Amino acid sequence: MPRYTPGPWKMRPNGELWSYRRGANPSQIGAISWTGSAEERDGNARIIAGSVDLSESMEELMLIVCQPEVVAAIQGCDRISAKSRMIIENARTTLEEVTGRKLPEWPKRDPHDTRLETT
Repeated sequence: MPRYTPGPWKMRPNGELWSYRRGANPSQIGAISWTGSAEERDGNARIIAGSVDLSESMEELMLIVCQPEVVAAIQGCDRISAKSRMIIENARTTLEEVTGRKLPEWPKRDPHDTRLETT
C-alpha cells in the first residue's frame, strides 16, 4: 500500500513543502516550482498542504458512517438517505484513489479496521 509522509504539511512561500509531524521535528519533504498568479500558487499550496489532514479526516468519517447505528439512522431517514449515500460514495471513491486500496461499498465496512471495536 502506498505510504505518505505524516502531516500536517505546510507549504512555504518559496515552494518548500514541510512535514510538521506531531511529536517530531519539522522536516522538508519536497519543493514545488510552478507558474501562475500568486493567488493560484497560494491556493494550490493550501490544497497540497491540507491533503493529508483531509484524507485522514475522510478515513475517520468513513469509519463512523459504517457503524451499525449510523447506517440505521441514515437508511431510516428518507430526507437524508439519498444525499448521504451520494456523499459517502464520493468519499469512498476519493479515498480509494488517494490510498490505492479497495474499500467496501457502504454500508459494509473494512473488516480489518477494528479502531471502534469494543474491548
